[in-house]
Amino acid sequence: MESTSLQEMADLNEIRRIYEMVDENADGEVSVSEICSFMNKLRIPISEEDVRIMLSTSLQKDCSALRFEQFVEVYQSILNNKDHKARDESFGVFDENKDGYITSEELQHVLSTMGLIPWSQDLQQCEQMICRFDLDRNGVLDFAEFKIMMSSEPSP
Repeated sequence: MESTSLQEMADLNEIRRIYEMVDENADGEVSVSEICSFMNKLRIPISEEDVRIMLSTSLQKDCSALRFEQFVEVYQSILNNKDHKARDESFGVFDENKDGYITSEELQHVLSTMGLIPWSQDLQQCEQMICRFDLDRNGVLDFAEFKIMMSSEPSP
């Protein structure tokens, strides 16, 4: 039997929560249209064709709907930087005013929009998160710092 760490279980629980938010009709599968709808709520304009391409790239096959296990694969491939375009687009989601930087307020707003609690409730926690990866100490994250943050292991 394979051992699963508490952090891995917590990560899976968080991914499950996101999966359930995307699965609007709660049928146990996330369709291409549900992914588009979720992305549009995050103000990421994406076509169903682009989602299909992203899914086929991540899963190495055509797919019109994802079961949870497949969703985890796609999610992890994005976090592991296998899909550079998705990571570039995610910076744009957080950089709401498109000035090339992510502020703690922008981070808080996006996390709140995504339903990721408790980060969105406390601006001070968002400031601390930015401070941890703010290499030039200017109080905001640029794209390079954002990539480091997205590639790092979560703190216990």
